[in-house]
Amino acid sequence: MIAISTTELRRNLRKYLNIANKEPVSIQCGKSETYEIIPARKISDNVVEHLQLSLQQVEEGKTTVLKKSDINNFLGLE
Repeated sequence: MIAISTTELRRNLRKYLNIANKEPVSIQCGKSETYEIIPARKISDNVVEHLQLSLQQVEEGKTTVLKKSDINNFLGLE
């Protein structure tokens, strides 16, 4: 992974978009914020894989049914 500043990204956007096709590009914005550039197709592939795994788990009965009260309790809404 390569790490750059926002200034460097602005100066050479095309260069870092091309690099992002091969490896993630991390952008440091200030002292506390970090972002990462990766191609959208890689995100899409990852989502499809997770959905396929989830469907397989449902078909195998490896699921848990949650009640609305369980979710609200977990989120601290009750």
